[in-house]
Amino acid sequence: MQCDYCNNKATVFFTQIIDGNSKKSCLCEACATQSGVIDPDGFLLGNIEASANPTSPTNPKDSPFDPPLTGDTTDPATHTPPTLEKSATCPGCGFALDDLKKTGRLGCSQCYQSFHNEIRHNLGGMHKGTSHTGRVPEGMLKAFQQRQHREQLQQEMDEAIQAEDYEKAAALRDQLSQLSEIDPGDNLTLEP
Repeated sequence: MQCDYCNNKATVFFTQIIDGNSKKSCLCEACATQSGVIDPDGFLLGNIEASANPTSPTNPKDSPFDPPLTGDTTDPATHTPPTLEKSATCPGCGFALDDLKKTGRLGCSQCYQSFHNEIRHNLGGMHKGTSHTGRVPEGMLKAFQQRQHREQLQQEMDEAIQAEDYEKAAALRDQLSQLSEIDPGDNLTLEP
C-alpha cells in the first residue's frame, strides 16, 4: 500500500469510524510523524484533525481526516487534546467517557488513570468486588495482609465516625498511626 500523501510505502494504517461510516488512511512513517499521528508518547488520536495534513499541520480545514471519535476538536494553536475536566476525554488519545460507556473498552494506557473512578464503579457491578480475592504469591502475602488490615481498620473508623462514636474512631485512628510507623509504605513489596 502507498502513503496517501507522498506515495511512499505506507507503514501506518488506521480507520476512523464516525456515525457508522469508516474512513481508512495509509501513511508512511515520515508523513505520520510529521502529521502528529505517530508520537514518541504513543498514538494521539485526539490530535488527528488538527495535525493530519503534513503540509499544513495547523490548518484543520485542509485536513483530509474526519473529526476525532469524541466529536471534540483540538486547539490548532497548541496541538493539545481537550482536557479531561472540560470534556471527559483521555488526554493521551482523546477517547471519551461516553465511548467507554458504550463499548466497555479503553483507547490507551492513560485511559486507566483518566477514567479511574468510572472503571472502579463499573468493575464493582461486573465482578464480585473491586479488590483481589484469589491467591497471593508467598513473597507478597505479609504485605498484602497488612494492607487488608489497614483497609479494615480504616473502614471501621469511617463507620464509627458515621455512628458518632468518636472514642472508638480515635482508638482506630491511633492503631492506624501505629501501623504506619511500623511499616510506613502502603505498597506491596516482595520479601527477600
